[in-house]
Amino acid sequence: MKLVAAKCPNCGASIKVDRSLKFTNCEYCNTQIIVEEAVENLIKVEFKDTPTLDNLLTLGDRYYSNKEYGEAYKAYSKAEEIDPNNPIVVLRKGLCKSMVTGFNDFDVDSAINGLKTSMDLMKKMKMSKKDINKSIDEVGACIYGSKNFLLHVYARNKLNKTQTSEYIDKLEACLNAFLYLDSIDISDLDLKHRIYIGIVETIDAILGDKKTTNYNLSTKFVNDLNNKKKIYLEYLGKDTSKSKYNATQMPDKVVDMETGSSKIKDILCYVAIFFISIMFLGSILNGESIIEILIWFLAIISFIPQIKKALMRRNGANIGKIIVIARVALLVIAFLILATAPTPFENTFEKDDVTISFESGKYQMINNDNIIDGDYHWDSKDNDYYIYVQTTDNNNYTYRYRDNKEGGSLCLFEDNKCITLYSPVN
Repeated sequence: MKLVAAKCPNCGASIKVDRSLKFTNCEYCNTQIIVEEAVENLIKVEFKDTPTLDNLLTLGDRYYSNKEYGEAYKAYSKAEEIDPNNPIVVLRKGLCKSMVTGFNDFDVDSAINGLKTSMDLMKKMKMSKKDINKSIDEVGACIYGSKNFLLHVYARNKLNKTQTSEYIDKLEACLNAFLYLDSIDISDLDLKHRIYIGIVETIDAILGDKKTTNYNLSTKFVNDLNNKKKIYLEYLGKDTSKSKYNATQMPDKVVDMETGSSKIKDILCYVAIFFISIMFLGSILNGESIIEILIWFLAIISFIPQIKKALMRRNGANIGKIIVIARVALLVIAFLILATAPTPFENTFEKDDVTISFESGKYQMINNDNIIDGDYHWDSKDNDYYIYVQTTDNNNYTYRYRDNKEGGSLCLFEDNKCITLYSPVN
């Protein structure tokens, strides 16, 4: 929830409203108000419709502090029209442009270019080193946040080869931006340490670790990065805990690496796995053969890679835990199926000159050399097997097999009565 300053059109009270909502209630007069109208009312009352530089700066700073960088960019752009040589306006405009971009249009150059122009203006105006350092620190926080954003993208999405290459290029842009900040003469030791930490962490992000993908970087590039890291670690010394940028300074950017085609594939995958799961459970409940149950089980497993990709786009690095849980669950399910599923009904029976055999879903009756073939499926009820046969001449028979001390018996069932009794062939 993002709260922004506003003014109630009814009672005139200064309030905070959730910009994502269309309507809200004033906490003072309890009147339902339109959020955008309340925000605009604040601007109208406080600024009296006069777009002065101070008013625009105040508005821009308010949006900036609320991380509404798009709105802040508009305010600073209008302020720049009034005073194009204002160093704060130039700097903040560049920062906002960098912060509103996402992965595909990632941009740290705007922040650096804004800083360069702003510093030139500050020096001409003979502003203090403290003001200049503050501007450098803001840009450093922006770059650090942008670096964290890229790490967030990597953790939340499974990048393909092209996206991985773009990811490294963007991290390298952050590194070059930090190195530019380091090239500036800075007297503030804490600020220099924050920049050094940004450099080291960005190098670590580019090189990756055992948990990340091998980016196939050139040996020379890796050696150069490791040498830089060694140098900056020596600069940092031991105690760096108080000189690090706050991770909460990460810009509010949208992480979405999905394409339209990938979403369609994911939906089709979910639909397929849903119906296959129904067939899998149905085969268990209907007492189908263990072979049929395993076939549906293998069909479910075949969809795991696609499900993994879909989950990776949404859970990224956290997918490891999900996969481990899923594998354990599948092993448990497989064990339960093997342990509890009834033994497939396969046997041969005879009576006088009649022989009946059941094997792999095929039925055969031989009566005085007269062969009748067919298919069968079975079910187990009350420790008995009920076998349902359809012959090639479209006749249907129902048999019941019951285990007993004599080795079992098969009887032909009609009208819930045993008509003919067969004995198993030993």
